[in-house]
Amino acid sequence: MKKVDITIFFTFLQYSFGGKEEMNKVIADIDWKQLYAFSSDQAILGLCFEGVERLGREYPDGLKQNPIGRELLMTWMAKAQQIRRQNKNVNGVAVKLYSKFREDGLRCCILKGQGNALMYPNPYSRTPGDIDVWVNASRKDITEYAKKHFMIGDDIRYHHIETSVDGVPVELHFFPGIMNNPIYNVRLQKWFRRNADLQCSNVVSLPDGIGEIAIPTTAFNVVYQLTHLYHHFFDEGIGMRQIIDYYYVVCDFYKVYQNSSKITPSLFTIKEGSTSHPDPLTLRGEGGNRPTRCSEPLRSKDGGASKPSPNCAGWDRLSIEGDNSAGSATAVTSSASTALVVVQRELKYLGLWKFAGAVMYVLHEVLGLPKEKMISSMDEKRGKLLLAEILNGGNFGKHFTKYGHFTQQGMAKKYFLKIWRNMHFVRYYPAEALSEPIFRTWHFFWRMKNKK
Repeated sequence: MKKVDITIFFTFLQYSFGGKEEMNKVIADIDWKQLYAFSSDQAILGLCFEGVERLGREYPDGLKQNPIGRELLMTWMAKAQQIRRQNKNVNGVAVKLYSKFREDGLRCCILKGQGNALMYPNPYSRTPGDIDVWVNASRKDITEYAKKHFMIGDDIRYHHIETSVDGVPVELHFFPGIMNNPIYNVRLQKWFRRNADLQCSNVVSLPDGIGEIAIPTTAFNVVYQLTHLYHHFFDEGIGMRQIIDYYYVVCDFYKVYQNSSKITPSLFTIKEGSTSHPDPLTLRGEGGNRPTRCSEPLRSKDGGASKPSPNCAGWDRLSIEGDNSAGSATAVTSSASTALVVVQRELKYLGLWKFAGAVMYVLHEVLGLPKEKMISSMDEKRGKLLLAEILNGGNFGKHFTKYGHFTQQGMAKKYFLKIWRNMHFVRYYPAEALSEPIFRTWHFFWRMKNKK
């Protein structure tokens, strides 16, 4: 695609989720077939169809001058409806899984996916994937539970077990993610353990009254989902859908940060084993098991509470006036502390600072994220590299051509193609790029040893 076409697509993307761009000239220059192909490769067909529908309402004359074409429009509409149905199905399975784990005495939360969709203007426009369930239990307990209650293969990964429920792929996570560099990975796993209880308490309602699930707080997501992007950048590649997810996470974080510049930094300071945030399974009333509801303001439109409980998971949902109702571990330590300062400190500690700058550049160039909403300064050099990988690879790198379609190669060839690809990143991210083939080799033998 020509560069000008990509720029037009970026403008269209911003318009699709509520931007106020003047679209008359943009419409005239859009190649609708190219836009559809781009949206398909990046797994954002549903979101872009929101833009098409909005154009029909606001710029009917422009569409008459450059019509989409009935066949393409009907195909696109059918895809959008299919995505809507998929979301409803995945939501139902997520509620079913969450309820099952709670009933069996296991605390958990649903990572990314359907929780991210709640931040979209239309939660049914996001293309769903699998369901990632972070279970707050030991690897042994999760593995034994999975063997008893689910159909699983003999290939258990280092950080999750794969299964399916009602036709929906499911990953049961021992911990949310990993990093290739062993030092940063140790730090990350400690960070996850320190914050596990908090995330399992953040209960929200899904659309149409389908039920409730626990999802991570914004304060957690702004760090965790960046680690997820970082790992996939080296493993398979990341696409526009994942970038748009993170755009909404950052915007949600900024909304909270703006409203509470003085924070209770308990998300990063509560010690392992703390009991200051009670298990919602112990909060039982006469009507049966009811979790503490800590719905975030942006998501409460679907039936959640209008304001958070004092026990809400994470400092981003606590009072800024020195409220210590959640326990001594959540005291305000400094009036000068801010959410942004805490997050930036954690990003540096976890080795994510350079990548954060690259992501901020992409969010600014592609989605128009203003500088005042960024969690770090932009890194143009690394950002251009990241954007090129996103455009070349598409959703999870499935459309790479310059690496010889390594996702479609045999195991041996794929192994060396990934090393060759990651060597391009050594000058930008030496610690993670050099560690990637070492970790992948170790992980291969770990899986062989731990086969069921």
